[in-house]
Amino acid sequence: MIDSIEFRTFVNKRTSTFRIATGSSDVEENIVVKIISGDDFGVGNGNPTDVTKETRQSVEAFLSKVPKKIVGTEEDDLVKVHQRLDSIAEGNTAAKAAVDIALFDLLSKRDKKPLYEWLGGTRDRIITDMTIGIESKETTVQKALKHYKAGFRALKIKVGLDLEEDIKRVGAVREAVGPGVHLRVDANQGYTVEQAIRFCETMKAYDIAVIEQPVKAQDYAGLKKVTEASDIPIMADECVKSVLDARKIAREGIADMINIKLMKSAGIHDAVMINRLAEAADVKTMVGCMGEIQVSIAAGLHFALSSENVVFADLDSHFNIVDDPSSGLEFDDGHLIASKAPGLGVRTPLDLCRCK
Repeated sequence: MIDSIEFRTFVNKRTSTFRIATGSSDVEENIVVKIISGDDFGVGNGNPTDVTKETRQSVEAFLSKVPKKIVGTEEDDLVKVHQRLDSIAEGNTAAKAAVDIALFDLLSKRDKKPLYEWLGGTRDRIITDMTIGIESKETTVQKALKHYKAGFRALKIKVGLDLEEDIKRVGAVREAVGPGVHLRVDANQGYTVEQAIRFCETMKAYDIAVIEQPVKAQDYAGLKKVTEASDIPIMADECVKSVLDARKIAREGIADMINIKLMKSAGIHDAVMINRLAEAADVKTMVGCMGEIQVSIAAGLHFALSSENVVFADLDSHFNIVDDPSSGLEFDDGHLIASKAPGLGVRTPLDLCRCK
């Protein structure tokens, strides 16, 4: 039974300004949740963004209402917990994800299993990319080489503000890093349908693995048109925020792949359902992230490791957070590695304290 819930907000600078087609950020706000049940506890994390239409203040306000709704609820009744969270307010998926992740951490700790194993997975690592924001061509190449030297074997390049410059930037990166690096591109809704089709055509020369959300999230017809015209797989991201969205994408052939993010799906519970639905439709998935610290990055990693249908990981935000308050993940030879300790296997300042 859930006895109590605590949370604390952490505000951390990024190592540098991160710019994408829809905006830029210098600071990330993460709200870490701790759920206590008897002698056991679990931790989770929420990162508010424009994608989920949340702010630090809205997450804190939502979480302040959670104890009255779920204290006294059985911690393993995840459906009931989510129903009670939904009764507080619609949306607020990052806030709900923090609670959901904490419960998965608690339950897998109780069974003395790392979360990926508790979820049915067998592998303990996956290659993650490193994302490069929208920069000049020269800076983009410099960062690509820096990340390659640091051990990354997959890179994701943000585009979507200037089609011609984007094409030059991607081409310059491919030339600089050579054929051995897995390149992905993310437009964050930045192109028109016509621009996206042209971009996809030019990308064939650079051996691009996937092109992510090239058009507006609400333009399902446009995304399908791009998908049908492109020889490169097209991935849906911002247009998939729920199980219903994923079902639409899969059933109607709107995209070739789906990017699952725990902040969009309200945590692991619905992420599992989205992935199962995608797998049934032979749609592969990637697990991505927002501006998150290691708590929820670890959760995304464990979820990714739980299913062979997850073929890509974009779990890199913690590398760019100054003084991340959480720790426990390892990186080696391009792979992000999950701890074999029970639960998420991360350490946080909330582990030994009771916070208000």
